[in-house]
Amino acid sequence: MAELQKGDIESKRQLLPLFLDLKSRLVVIFGGGKVGERKARLFSQYGPVRVLSRDFSPGLLDLEKDLKRQIELVECDLSCVFSKYLQGAFIAIPATSDSKLNRAIEEEAIAQGILVNKVDGAGDVVVPSILRRGPIALAISTENPGLTKYLRLRLEEELTEDYQDMARLLSQIRRENKELVPTQKDRARIIWEILKDDEVWGLLEVSYEKAYMRARSHVCLDERDSLDAGDTPQGLH
Repeated sequence: MAELQKGDIESKRQLLPLFLDLKSRLVVIFGGGKVGERKARLFSQYGPVRVLSRDFSPGLLDLEKDLKRQIELVECDLSCVFSKYLQGAFIAIPATSDSKLNRAIEEEAIAQGILVNKVDGAGDVVVPSILRRGPIALAISTENPGLTKYLRLRLEEELTEDYQDMARLLSQIRRENKELVPTQKDRARIIWEILKDDEVWGLLEVSYEKAYMRARSHVCLDERDSLDAGDTPQGLH
């Protein structure tokens, strides 16, 4: 039997896709170059980031001035001591130009129970390609970057504005149903009926309010007449 190559072994790993709330979770990046800047630009959209390096790229210096981001730049010599800088980290990102140093940082982070996002392979945390449309977020990850890009482009074409409006509509219906519909089974059935209703989708292209009233008719048949009569539901904007 032929020996498995490193890439084959990594492809057998079972990674669980997750959406994480990082607003109070510290991400520590080791390295102030272009790679560290790219990682800081991404993660600082979601929570606090600390970047450690002897010097920093112009882009990182600009990011530190952005009041919408939580970025702390710490000037230090990582070749001497780095373990203390891992304190309080949720995710560690070794992004220096020294592969041996990156490996040492990774091993120390693992020893401390800290998740690792590697820039040269698959670590504990793999950042997917992210596609956002209002309240909708899709994460795409494959073993081939070309396929990931292709899927993203295809999904960008498919994910039209109607889906954002539908997400908003379903969120409103779901809030109201918690009071009006007693069982989770019935609430789920109503949502599914709305999603399968071509008329709701068609009305979304014309008027959110009309689409809402059509969707609302699925909640209770007794309400359909009042909605058709022109009663305006509360809470529409």
